[in-house]
Amino acid sequence: MNTLHHGFWTYIAMRKRKDVVKYAIIGSLVPDLVYYIMFFYILFFGDIFTSQPIEEIGWSGVLHDMAHALFAHPVVEVLRQAGHSFAVWLFFYIIVVFFKGWKLNKWTGFLYGWLGHIIIDLLTHVEDAVPIFYPFSMKVIRGPISYWDDDHYGDIFSLLNGILMATAILWILIKKVNANRKKRSL
Repeated sequence: MNTLHHGFWTYIAMRKRKDVVKYAIIGSLVPDLVYYIMFFYILFFGDIFTSQPIEEIGWSGVLHDMAHALFAHPVVEVLRQAGHSFAVWLFFYIIVVFFKGWKLNKWTGFLYGWLGHIIIDLLTHVEDAVPIFYPFSMKVIRGPISYWDDDHYGDIFSLLNGILMATAILWILIKKVNANRKKRSL
């Protein structure tokens, strides 16, 4: 799933827990932050935006090469696998529960957002799935659908996800308008 969509659905799921919702959203975004960090690294320190590549392959080719350079970078590969691993998540969860307890707090909220990201990506990545128990196993479990690949229903998923997001936004707006009307009528 797209990074920002993880944050959106985490907000929808946790919005009534005002004390932890922002930590859960951050947790849901963290596994993909490596892509944004490496994007800026390649942007500033890579040589793909020099005039020669642009003249040879054009802007779309440069962006295509940049995306491939991003995902092929060894640091990105390790952090991507670690950030999407149940084993790594469980390690941090045990530490947090040991020190902070089971009660929902900003730390467990962060971890539940992260767990939601892992579960959603487990279901929505097929050809680009990662080892789910990294670093202990390189076994890849492929999801039933892809959020982007039309060969694995990515077009249908994107359409349904967009409709559901629009519906959720509309639903929240209607609830807010109705709540404001009730306040004014009292």
